[in-house]
Amino acid sequence: MITAKCPASCGELLQGWIYGSEKLISYPIDCYTYVTITEGNKKQTKWSKAHEMVERVFEYFNYPKEASNLLSIEIESNIPIGKGMASSTADLAATALATAEYLRKEISKEEIAKLCVEIEPTDSIVFPNITLFDHLKGDYIKEYGDFPKCSVLVLEGKEIVDTISFRRVDRKEVLQKNEELLKKAFTYFENGIKNKDLNYIGQAAIISGIANQKILYKDRLEDIVNLAKKLGAYGVNVAHSGSVIGILYDEAYFDKKAFKYEFKQRGFSPNYERLREHNIVKGGPRII
Repeated sequence: MITAKCPASCGELLQGWIYGSEKLISYPIDCYTYVTITEGNKKQTKWSKAHEMVERVFEYFNYPKEASNLLSIEIESNIPIGKGMASSTADLAATALATAEYLRKEISKEEIAKLCVEIEPTDSIVFPNITLFDHLKGDYIKEYGDFPKCSVLVLEGKEIVDTISFRRVDRKEVLQKNEELLKKAFTYFENGIKNKDLNYIGQAAIISGIANQKILYKDRLEDIVNLAKKLGAYGVNVAHSGSVIGILYDEAYFDKKAFKYEFKQRGFSPNYERLREHNIVKGGPRII
């Protein structure tokens, strides 16, 4: 029996037209999926994509994919599905690593990312560090190291977005129209990472999130941003193809209690399932 885990994301810090194509930068949080592979006849389960990943890993290491029928998969996940929290990417990445471990093969995070995008668009939480990533081609563009210590208040939206269906719509024109805004956001982000300044990173996330309103609208996002900033948050990021919103903060400066009170009083809460408190952690799947 082999078990691997992989963290969720809370949307993306940035997503849009960067360096000539659509790319993203996301961050992992302490919310995980756990994939267990055991020997035994393959069970027909709801995890069809995970089974496909097992087959792809077998083929990648020159084993016949039919041999993967000797493995059974079980997934236990704390990650909400269809909210923009990389639930599917986490499942696939953990499955890829567990399968490689079963085969006693080394597999890099870059190789895992490439295998993931063969199945569907993939989040950058497959990498240990904060990474600029082409989530459609699987190209690793630039790595930025660790994210400065930070907490996130996750506003879990009620809306469920099917990423595959969402990606079928060609949004290249609007993405390119937002290019200058993304350049500005990207500059803020790189300055923030370089200087470990979360205010700059938070501002980058806000710019990207507001730009994305033309693609996937979030009701009263600007009001939520203004409230969060007023109460001491570093910034607000969104899921660019999901309904989740993240409030980036430090316990010492953000009045979380007041935010939760105002969030309810101002009528934001009907659009959200719950508010969840998390910390930003190291990314990538790992064997446990």
